[in-house]
Amino acid sequence: MAAMQDFKSSDPIAWCPGCGDFGILAAVKKALVKLGRQPKDILLVSGIGQAAKLPHYAGCNCFNGLHGRALPAAVAAKIANRELTVIVTTGDGDCYGEGGNHFLHNIRRNVDITVVVCNNQIYGLTKGQASPTTDQGPDRRGGARCFSSSGGGDCPGRGLRGAGVFQGSGTALRLDLGRDKPQRVRLDRCLTALRVFQ
Repeated sequence: MAAMQDFKSSDPIAWCPGCGDFGILAAVKKALVKLGRQPKDILLVSGIGQAAKLPHYAGCNCFNGLHGRALPAAVAAKIANRELTVIVTTGDGDCYGEGGNHFLHNIRRNVDITVVVCNNQIYGLTKGQASPTTDQGPDRRGGARCFSSSGGGDCPGRGLRGAGVFQGSGTALRLDLGRDKPQRVRLDRCLTALRVFQ
């Protein structure tokens, strides 16, 4: 059985101090241990962005694809090896922007993978570009400051969890993980119990 140290990586972490992705990484690692699988039996897949760096810090197999293309790579890996545990870690821009059509079509395909979308309502890697979930207005709730538009997004921000449920995905959760330890524990429990598209 795997232990927490089995999911330790030697890659230097490139997130800023206080970034919410640290909490998500901790929850993902706890979930990986609880799954009882060895690192060689787990594949973390991501595209481009701050959330997409997470697989490098988890000490198991990882694949970084193109921006918005994590889901096709993850689905292909799962189809090729049904015994592999496949988890996608992605951001709101990567999944809902560039990868929006892949998100919808792969829900329809219903392949047994888990997708974790880190929604900070901004393109974090480009430091402040509005994403598909960026709210309108200068005093918008949550997320980071939007430097590409002082008024926030140019249209109301939308999360696509509802679209996932409508399309038939198993579960769609919204958790505030940045500084909220009980929510990170909830994510850890959910990751061990759920398959989002199955």
